[in-house]
Amino acid sequence: MIMNRSVRILLSFFMLWLGLRVLGKKQIGELSIYNVATIAAVGEMASSLATDMHDNPFDFIFPLLGYFVLTYLMTYFSLKSQFAREVFEGSPTIVISNGKILEQNLKSLRLSIENLFIKLREEKVFSLKEIEFAIMEPDGKLSILLKPLYRTVTAENLNLTTQYKGLPTILVREGKFEEENLKSIGVTKSWLMTQLHTQNIGEVSEVFIAQMDTSGQLYIDLMTDW
Repeated sequence: MIMNRSVRILLSFFMLWLGLRVLGKKQIGELSIYNVATIAAVGEMASSLATDMHDNPFDFIFPLLGYFVLTYLMTYFSLKSQFAREVFEGSPTIVISNGKILEQNLKSLRLSIENLFIKLREEKVFSLKEIEFAIMEPDGKLSILLKPLYRTVTAENLNLTTQYKGLPTILVREGKFEEENLKSIGVTKSWLMTQLHTQNIGEVSEVFIAQMDTSGQLYIDLMTDW
């Protein structure tokens, strides 16, 4: 009994090791959808192989080998063919162009604006106007290209002192006023509407995002930019 269980544990460990070798040297964030599915399935079957003493070990080994072969083939064809790579792993998607959020692309990714801003902050980017392009990669990472004005020589390079910049405040989100944010910086709806009218924007419902930085500059991204 003990010998049988020990053999099963060794087989289970070997199958897990083999699976990791098939996947290659990848970090968690680099795994594709089918890689994650394979890991979940292999982990479940390897666990059953080690603990379920009533079933034949080959009932688990053959499905495990099948997963490994399919994963290897998908990886192989992804390396050889761009079409296969797009089918199996997806393709990059532009979510911001010239500081404007591409709403339709967000919807296609099922990515909320809140999650987009979280990803921007993780990359130390807090203002849309600084962004030339932001691209959502197939592995879920956000790649950002800043506009030349914001990615050339820095104040640190020139040994210059800088003023406090602070975080921009969102005043309008998806066509609706952010009333708490308006109150927090002492801005009224009527004042904001006046600013919108000066830019030929008739209704707040036309605005996807409106941000104000600590210097009082207003940045507006319309629903119909794209």
